[in-house]
Amino acid sequence: MRLTTARLLVEDFPAVFAFWRDVMALPVAFGPDSPGAPPGYAFFTVDETGAAVELMERTAFATALGDAAALPVPVGHEAVLVLKVDDVDATHAACVARGATAVAGPRDRPEWGARVAHLSDPEGHLIELYAMLQPGETPTA
Repeated sequence: MRLTTARLLVEDFPAVFAFWRDVMALPVAFGPDSPGAPPGYAFFTVDETGAAVELMERTAFATALGDAAALPVPVGHEAVLVLKVDDVDATHAACVARGATAVAGPRDRPEWGARVAHLSDPEGHLIELYAMLQPGETPTA
């Protein structure tokens, strides 16, 4: 078994689509401008391994499941998308400059063995940026 994709169920598809395309700068593999694309759906590639982020309107997913009622909007943080980056500080700053909401700035987490920062998209989906700390690296903040 191998995890390949995280699908985010969204209410405001245009805003969340623009965030992942423009702020997170992920390449759109299939989306609103693709021939035959269903409304309210997008597929973004993350890296060369095939990892991806999908967006799907909440009501469209409920319909696909055969549920006449839309799925409830979650309250609180139910999941975090974790993205490995080369430079947490630079990536965090660039994403915030492009419009991401900063949740927690870059910080060393020796107990995790990583430097991390947290952002959110327009609907509050949490995104963790991380880079592994090198052995013996001194925590900075």
